[in-house]
Order: sequence, then C-alpha cells, then structure tokens
Amino acid sequence: MDRLLYGFSKEKMISLTYVDVTETARELERKHLSGPTAARFLAEALAAIAIMSSDLGQEDEKLAMQAQVNGPLGGCFVDVTKSGNLRGYTNAKILNEFDGIENIALDKSLGESGSITFTHSTRLGIISQHQISCNPMNLRHGLARYFNDFHQKPTAIEISATSREHHVHHAVGLRMTRLPEGLSEDFVPFLERFNDKTIKKALAQSVDIMVMSEMLGLTDLKIIEQRTLSAKCTCSREKVLYSISCLPIEELREMIARKESPDVYCHFCSQLFSIKPEEIARLLREKTGEGDSNE
Repeated sequence: MDRLLYGFSKEKMISLTYVDVTETARELERKHLSGPTAARFLAEALAAIAIMSSDLGQEDEKLAMQAQVNGPLGGCFVDVTKSGNLRGYTNAKILNEFDGIENIALDKSLGESGSITFTHSTRLGIISQHQISCNPMNLRHGLARYFNDFHQKPTAIEISATSREHHVHHAVGLRMTRLPEGLSEDFVPFLERFNDKTIKKALAQSVDIMVMSEMLGLTDLKIIEQRTLSAKCTCSREKVLYSISCLPIEELREMIARKESPDVYCHFCSQLFSIKPEEIARLLREKTGEGDSNE
C-alpha cells in the first residue's frame, strides 16, 4: 500500500516527509502501456508531487507539477489531492532508442534543458503558480528550489525510482525541512547526509522513515500524520460529454451528419469513452433547444 508519513523532531525543529508511491507507479505504467524509460520518469514525478502534498491543508486543495523537457520524452504532468489521490502521464510513452537498455539513464531522454511549473489550486481556482528552469532536468533539484526559493523553507529532497526487468521496481522519496524555529547550525549536518548520497543509498534499499531518522540522528522523531496514497482518476463519462457539449454548434452538427462516434481517451488513466451519435444529438438539442437536431 502506498503511503505518506510525516514526522517531526521537536529537539531539532526538523520535519521529515516520507512517501512510497511504488504501487501507483506500477499501476500507471500498466494503464499507459509505458516503456521503462517513461515509467521510471513518471515514478520519480509521482514521488515528487506526493512529497509536496504534506503541505496541503483543505480537502479541496490540489498540487500539480508539469515538467517540460527538450528531449524525446517531452515531459510529464502529475497532480495530487489532500486525500492522497495521484494521477499522472508522460508526453511520450515508448522510446525505442532507450527502452531496451537494462540500466536506464534518464538524462539523454530528457535532453539538455527543461522547466517545471508548480500549481497550487482549489476548486475555486489557482492559489499560486511558480515556474523553475532546470537545465538539465532534475526533479529532485527543482523541488528543493521550489521550497527554498519560493517558500523560504530550508529543504533537502531525495527521490529514488528504480527499474528491474524493464518495469518499475520501487519509487520512494524523502523531504527534510527546517522549521522557522530551528537553527541553521543544527540543519547543516543533516543536509550533508543528503549531499553525500547517504540518504539516496538508504532509499534505494527501501529503508523506512524510522530507520532513516535514526541515521540522521533525529532520535526523537514522532510520526504525527499518515495518509494512504493511490492512483485515482477523476474522469467520467459525464465530464467527457460536457467537454463535447462545449464545442461550437456547427461542429456538433457536422459530427451528427457524419454519424461520428468519437473515442475519447483520458490522459491520466487511459480509460476509453466511446461516445454515440445519439448522445451528441442530445447534447445539441440541449444546447440549441432544437426539437430535432437531425433535420
């Protein structure tokens, strides 16, 4: 079961957020029919956005992250809600040039330049939006800059997403943040454990948050929040029909005249919605008030 754990050290005034999104990454890999390169990058992105979600307070809050790169992968889009619902997709799903490599090196598929856009919103609209240049793309560095630069929260990030036999093996991440009451001199020694790859190696070995806290010397760490994370899409037939109803009237009439039955795929979960001509005719009648849309 995927989860988020949030812990706090009162002695050092440091918080830890640990996420495991392995099952979600595997499920989306299957649903999108992704190759190993795209699947691993999406796994990293899911871990990154899940790490951010510990800051969400209200039930209708959502965080989204869009990464754009000039490499063949193109980028990705992921989002998460307060309740732990994760969604995401990559622009490209199959990269024949890279997918046959056992130890996938993401850097070449991502290219030399990119950007990350972070959006915080509720059902009423956007609360904030920030964009960071990443040359080359590195989600770990971009996320750390987001917290340090835009939110003035001294933060260290580590993400570990690995593949085995060309499929996602595990995807986890850790965030360490110094609270305003904490001291810089207390924070720096812990930061070094991120910089010297100690934390990266521990995550790769699936070390849990309590062992991680012992490694960091946060012996008084207490877990104060736990959330279940899962792949859950908000798409529905009703939403698809609403989107079609927003098309111009003449376009709807042309679809009816050609007896089209459009297939609509959800980018997030790859679910297929086959729309029938009579449904389009009903949408046109509702939009225009016409008694017979086929005349």
